[in-house]
Amino acid sequence: MAQTGKTRKPPKKSKSVLKRQRQNVKRRARNTSALASLHTGITKFDSLLTQNDIDKAKKYLQELVSFVAHLSSRGILKKQTASRKISRLNLRFNKASRVKAQ
Repeated sequence: MAQTGKTRKPPKKSKSVLKRQRQNVKRRARNTSALASLHTGITKFDSLLTQNDIDKAKKYLQELVSFVAHLSSRGILKKQTASRKISRLNLRFNKASRVKAQ
């Protein structure tokens, strides 16, 4: 049924609610930027592996693992997610280095 009569005004927002919204926008932007950097780093790591550049990939893997741990400590990634990503990166590296050795 359609409402008849008066239209309702939206409730007023307190200062603390408005501040919390501003903080959330800033944090969301920071978090999405960090995750985008992570995805770019993983892509770069994969390209190093496909080029069979194992030495550069090993150095880059150390930086990437450190960055993932940093994101986990800041709360951008959950601890289990960070651990899983690090494990999969190491598996990819080990597989590529075994293929290169043969």
